[in-house]
Amino acid sequence: MKQCLHGDAGVSAKRELAEEVLRSFGRLRFAATGWSMLPTILPGDTLVVERISPDAFTVGDIALVGRDGKLCAHRVVSLPRTENRFWLTRGDAMLRPDRPVHDSELLGRVTEYVRAGKNILVSKKLTMTGRVLAQIVMRSELAARFFVSLSSRVRPQKESSLACQE
Repeated sequence: MKQCLHGDAGVSAKRELAEEVLRSFGRLRFAATGWSMLPTILPGDTLVVERISPDAFTVGDIALVGRDGKLCAHRVVSLPRTENRFWLTRGDAMLRPDRPVHDSELLGRVTEYVRAGKNILVSKKLTMTGRVLAQIVMRSELAARFFVSLSSRVRPQKESSLACQE
């Protein structure tokens, strides 16, 4: 169910541009395209990312990670111990965590997202309904497709996509 674009030179250039915008201006907006953060983030939601120090991340934050020529926004599920500098992240609709994230790969924290013209602050925890929906979509691609299709019918606007979510 991962929806990131890999290996394409254009995608890699977009990732590098996003990293440079965050380094230079401290803030970035882009449209999510993947399903791994359902039901929290839907494809087409505009993510607002702010640059922060890797040590400022806490469990529950949604981190923008840049590696392997792509961008992915996933929730931080584990902080590094003193013996290593690796964070663990996982999409809300993913069964397993991503491979460990080095602090140099952490680009920023998603602070809010825009859906249907409304700014929504990111919550560090899923609601009970969100947890149930996440469990359903992580186990059924058909349910995920239905959820995305249903949400796209009620969304009045589309925003352009800069990068992807894993």
